[in-house]
Amino acid sequence: MHEITPEFYCDVFDQLEREQVRYVVVGGIAVILHGYVRPIADLDIVVAAAPEEANRTLHTLMRAGFMPTIPLPLHTLTVMRLFDHARRELDVFVRYLIPFDELWAQSESMRVGDSTVRVMSLEHLLREKRLNGRPRDLQDIEELLAIKGRDSRPSN
Repeated sequence: MHEITPEFYCDVFDQLEREQVRYVVVGGIAVILHGYVRPIADLDIVVAAAPEEANRTLHTLMRAGFMPTIPLPLHTLTVMRLFDHARRELDVFVRYLIPFDELWAQSESMRVGDSTVRVMSLEHLLREKRLNGRPRDLQDIEELLAIKGRDSRPSN
């Protein structure tokens, strides 16, 4: 099995950007892109719940080779899991702990390889991790705050 890194999904990011889909990367890949490298299992994104935007997102991902695991309209769900022929997993949230418009407004544009990616802000990432409160989330918070502390110290 491949080690999953953010670069593993560059083709997905490129397709979403090309189709001008409004999405925000959350979860483990967001943790990595904010500086704490750890194992991840999939790509998690949040998209707008409006039916036309959710529909466009799903069709874009299907054109990229992903197939939904449930035969329901995306906008009627909280999250939909999709897989492609390489067994890459992608979770698309239309309802999330932080409302999409707020996530989008404060998201950051980051580079992953040659791709541009919309990633949830560190503030939102820490907030989401606190709300979840699982052991993995608490570890992520500790590591991200340590990195933030190192980055904010003045250099001599």
